[in-house]
Amino acid sequence: MSCCGKTGGTLNITTRDIEEGLRLQIEYAGGRTVHLKGPVTGVTYTFSGLNRLQLLDPRDALDVLRDRQFRLKGVVRDGAASSQTR
Repeated sequence: MSCCGKTGGTLNITTRDIEEGLRLQIEYAGGRTVHLKGPVTGVTYTFSGLNRLQLLDPRDALDVLRDRQFRLKGVVRDGAASSQTR
């Protein structure tokens, strides 16, 4: 998985990281609004041409990143993220 302009590399995420609010910042390259339901958490993430960046639970992000319209932009620690709907 690549991040921040770097190629290759590995991102290791533990259950503790997830519990502590680690989120993956995902960027959408499309223009139309899309609503994606996280396959693990059930959270609905909304992306659009104006709202390209979203913080996703890493367990949901793996599925989203299989689509070429989405890419990993960064890793964020957001302690409040687990209690918010995106």
